[in-house]
Amino acid sequence: MPQNLEKKSEIYNTNTLGFGIAGIILFCMAYSQAPLYYSNQNQYFLHGFTKANLGYLEKDWLGNTTDPTPLFSGLVCLSITWLNENIFHLYYAILQGVFLSCAWMIFHRKAKSISLDIGHYALFSAIFILVNSAALRWLSYRIFGHDYPWFLQAGVAGQYILGAMFQPSNFGVFLLLGLSLFLCKNHISATVFTCLAGILHTTYLLSGAFIILGFQLYLVLDGKIKKAILVGILALLLVAPSVFYAAGNFQPSTSEGFKEAQEFLVKFRLPHHCLPSLWLDWVACLQIVWIMFSIFLLRKQKELTVILVPFLLGVLLTILQIATESNTLALLFPWRISAVLVPLATMVILAESVSFFAPVISKIKPLLPALIATVLLALLGIAIPVLKVGFVINETENTILAHIKTNKSIDDLYLIPVNVPNLAVTTRGSLSSDFKPIGKKTTDTRIVPIDMQRFRLYAQAPLFVDFKSIPYKDEDVLEWHRRLLLAQNWQKRLLDNKAPELLKELRAQKISHILTNAKADLDQTELELKFSDDYFKLWKIKEARTP
Repeated sequence: MPQNLEKKSEIYNTNTLGFGIAGIILFCMAYSQAPLYYSNQNQYFLHGFTKANLGYLEKDWLGNTTDPTPLFSGLVCLSITWLNENIFHLYYAILQGVFLSCAWMIFHRKAKSISLDIGHYALFSAIFILVNSAALRWLSYRIFGHDYPWFLQAGVAGQYILGAMFQPSNFGVFLLLGLSLFLCKNHISATVFTCLAGILHTTYLLSGAFIILGFQLYLVLDGKIKKAILVGILALLLVAPSVFYAAGNFQPSTSEGFKEAQEFLVKFRLPHHCLPSLWLDWVACLQIVWIMFSIFLLRKQKELTVILVPFLLGVLLTILQIATESNTLALLFPWRISAVLVPLATMVILAESVSFFAPVISKIKPLLPALIATVLLALLGIAIPVLKVGFVINETENTILAHIKTNKSIDDLYLIPVNVPNLAVTTRGSLSSDFKPIGKKTTDTRIVPIDMQRFRLYAQAPLFVDFKSIPYKDEDVLEWHRRLLLAQNWQKRLLDNKAPELLKELRAQKISHILTNAKADLDQTELELKFSDDYFKLWKIKEARTP
């Protein structure tokens, strides 16, 4: 290659890398993210925090149950032990960058055939960032009372890839990356990344299997039968350890207990994720149409099968679950593939639209306006958590949680107020509550109650039970449900000021402290008020008197 052409190539590659890094940073800023210990982090960080011996979490019952995500917990443990907790924000930003890179790959695949320039790339990026931006989602909620842009990046049944913060579901971006790489003819790397999602989070094993079958069918139709077999063997070898772990650790303890535990999960704790009769509303139907439209746009391309196969398999198993009402199938979430296919559809439709209007776009010179809009969205994305108008938490809990964190001892076990919603009745459709004001968020019966979700991770003290964080092994689920019923019963009796009658039961469960709202006025004969503010009171159970 002539020397001048080599220099041009180096400059081009350097510029491309620079623009890529800048674009990812701006996307991360515009997309935004929640503060630490928000929502699902309070469940999925617990095992990692317990392994790291933070506070007295080794005494927490739930932290010692069978871990559904051991690799994630190991990462959390190592990170919180050797690094700063803010590293979790960086992990999440990296996965956000993978998400945006998938969109660029989809657009580049289309753009290279018609020689689009940097202005088209900038416009595509700006529109994609806008659609996924925290600012647009906040505005949608303020105008319409619903976070409608959320439905262009999330699947049905409240399933999603990115969400608001770092958690195991984020690894679904590797399914998206696998599909994107395969569409770009990188078949082996596509297989590896598709399997990586299931390795890191076993709930993606079924969706990954759908996608691998789509890969194989494409290769067979393309006459590459040996490669199709190789892809299948490689996939099986990669996911085998995760399959064996799940099968060995979550097999039924007893047939009756397994059935009962599944019933609790499907119809009591996770109905909004598990029951199509609850989540299949008009928005979900439009999301399905959105996926079908992207498939229609790819109808003349051989790669159509890569998206069509997982879509059809997801639909067929969903219909089968509805027909059989199988709890096992419901907990496999065959519709979770939509969490990958919806954002992929958004990428495909946007790429096709920008390409279709390429001549018009060239005339308006969109580079500078696109850059300005992207920077503005990035600044707004940073402002939203700073101004606390999105991803809000109940800050009235901060003072008492800080008190417990400072004053806890090794033998403490805390009983907190347990709010048990009837999600099978109150939940309809899928919704995001990330941009709800705290007043509406704490009273919305359609979502899992947010009260005291942060207790374990913030105070690093053990709880008897809460509704948000749950185990998944059948015998652990039954124990969780038993504890929940006990906590409900105790709470009612406490409010009736019948504390002396139940203190024996609390001591038997080794509960040392009771948390109540500030209005509670309990009999202090055998209780000592240890803390009080405008919102909460903390009571210590005195030692039992010797007869």
